[in-house]
Amino acid sequence: MNSVRRLENRAAIEAQLPGGGDEPDFPSLTVSQERRLASMLSAHFDSVWRAGRRMGLSAAQAEENAQEAYSVVARKLDRIDDGRERAYLLGVAVRLAANERRRAASRMEQVASEREPYEIADALPRAEELLEQKQQRALLDQILQSMSDAFREILTLYEIEELTLPEVAVALEIPEGTAASRLRRAREEFSRKLGRLAVTVARGEEES
Repeated sequence: MNSVRRLENRAAIEAQLPGGGDEPDFPSLTVSQERRLASMLSAHFDSVWRAGRRMGLSAAQAEENAQEAYSVVARKLDRIDDGRERAYLLGVAVRLAANERRRAASRMEQVASEREPYEIADALPRAEELLEQKQQRALLDQILQSMSDAFREILTLYEIEELTLPEVAVALEIPEGTAASRLRRAREEFSRKLGRLAVTVARGEEES
């Protein structure tokens, strides 16, 4: 997703703020609240969108997820401590994305159709020298998609978005000790899956 598209997405959300012209999805906000939300939008939209992608949403779904996350946060601004905005936003975003994945899985079971593949390339640089980075990201996404929502959420927030453990606990609304335990188990499972995948790839190369 390029910078122009990201600006368009932010503009679409800003248009729904009070005074934006359209019927707002956001609640009525004070001037100071509007300014705070606008600041959060400018500073953290990319992270919120990216979190949706890492949770397995398509690019279009990640845009909708980001908009819904900001809509939720707009209703809870008074509950968010200064300095915790990014952690809170990302926590809302990953939970919404997990819910959407579960709904999509339920719909797919009902219609017995195959899930649309997770798109990766549109968010990556085009330079040829970054091919290895692209392959690594694809591998990361492949492993993440095979993990539980709880493990995928905490790895996305801690390892990818680089929140601190206390921030992760705030984002996921769990005790810090629970976050630490979950992170440890998620890392262990990630390492196991990575090891098995490496063996599978190596065997495939030997047979080819």
